[in-house]
Amino acid sequence: MFYAFISLESKLLKERRDRNLEVSNLEARAYRAQMNPHFIFNALNGMQSAMVLGGEKEFNKYMASFSRLIRDTIEMSSVDKVTVADELSYIKNYIELQDHRLDHNINLEIIVDPKIVQKAVYLPCMMLQPIVENAIVHGIIPKQDTGAIKIKLDLDDEMLRITVTDNGIGREAAAAQKEGYAKYKSHATQIMRDRIDIFNYYNKRKLFFEMIDLHNDDGTPSGTKVILHAPLDLKTRN
Repeated sequence: MFYAFISLESKLLKERRDRNLEVSNLEARAYRAQMNPHFIFNALNGMQSAMVLGGEKEFNKYMASFSRLIRDTIEMSSVDKVTVADELSYIKNYIELQDHRLDHNINLEIIVDPKIVQKAVYLPCMMLQPIVENAIVHGIIPKQDTGAIKIKLDLDDEMLRITVTDNGIGREAAAAQKEGYAKYKSHATQIMRDRIDIFNYYNKRKLFFEMIDLHNDDGTPSGTKVILHAPLDLKTRN
């Protein structure tokens, strides 16, 4: 009887675990689906600006970048994780697309620790893009000046540390400018937190991120820094 009880308990535990894993996987896909429309909507809005401000030549460049980005987004939507190399390539193309539609340039700087094997280390799919999008939409665009985004990847106690720094107007000023923007940013941030919770279901070393408000010496806002920590041996359902 004791053996039968243990066997039944083990079977029920496995069924619950498998069911939880399935739910977590479905939720992860749902969160990615929620994020992608935000990015695509903003990109589509940029087409009209590119045509009006830059003419046919600039519009063609924009369409080339947009088509490439859509293709990559569709491919990435079917996986849970991507290599650092693929994620950085995606971000470069995304910022290039934003560059085409804005009146001012965005200077991108990427620094990667040589110890990081970019084609062998993985990140959760579509995790950096919302961070960069927030920096551009809520920080750099309202500033109406040349923007700067710095992405730094290094190692921290067997974890991958990714730091995204922008020179925008800061979170407080962005929230004060437009209530709608503040709500959208809050929504995207919450989705990121929920996705991180899901990935943490599979990993002993937990993912986490923090947002830091930057200030000049005189106390005025000088941008935002977002730091994301992810395990080097990132695990997913598959």
